[in-house]
Amino acid sequence: MVAAAHELKTPLVLLRQLALELENTDDENRRIEVVRRIKLTTERSLRLVDNLTKIANLDGAMFDMEPIQLPGLCYEVVNELTPLSRALGQSFNIKNSRVTPVAVGHRELMRSLIMSLIDNALQYNSDNQPIKISSKVERNEATIAIRDYGPIMEISQYKKLEQSLGNQAMPIAARPLSSGLGLMIAGQLVRAMQGRLSVSRHHSGGMTFRVHLPASRQLALMDLV
Repeated sequence: MVAAAHELKTPLVLLRQLALELENTDDENRRIEVVRRIKLTTERSLRLVDNLTKIANLDGAMFDMEPIQLPGLCYEVVNELTPLSRALGQSFNIKNSRVTPVAVGHRELMRSLIMSLIDNALQYNSDNQPIKISSKVERNEATIAIRDYGPIMEISQYKKLEQSLGNQAMPIAARPLSSGLGLMIAGQLVRAMQGRLSVSRHHSGGMTFRVHLPASRQLALMDLV
């Protein structure tokens, strides 16, 4: 509950500031920009609340699992987050593997999972580097990787992050706006689909978070991506 309160406090404070600015400005262009930022901030807060609702209902729940082509799902999420990325001065670079990765999962949970991780990357990525998103399949595992170029993380913080990844909300010193709630949500969503999370630290700055899911045995049909 403390982590959820922390995550929701920041957008609520921003919304209050934007509302006051909207009330006190006569500049029409500025009013349009403020309204756009209010909309984007509200959408992000609603995504967080929606994800919290999902994980509250995971215990003992049964989900219909199906083969899902990962590149198509990543493009779908990126398209939805493009207005937010532009507002933050960010961009994306999606890399497709030669063989289309197909994972077994629950589409709605997977969509929420990918969105949560990309949303997290948007808050810390350097504005002169695109967030890199890729997917691949090796043996019986399909993987989605999301690479950001955020602040350099000390090795001690990285080890703590590795140990707690997806299990509990943990503040990250190198990323002070985060309580770790988004990663905890991602961890619970991926475990509900018999998958796991992993993380890599980059010496030049930034992190790569990976989602590992069971690979589908059905053939990946390239023309359906």
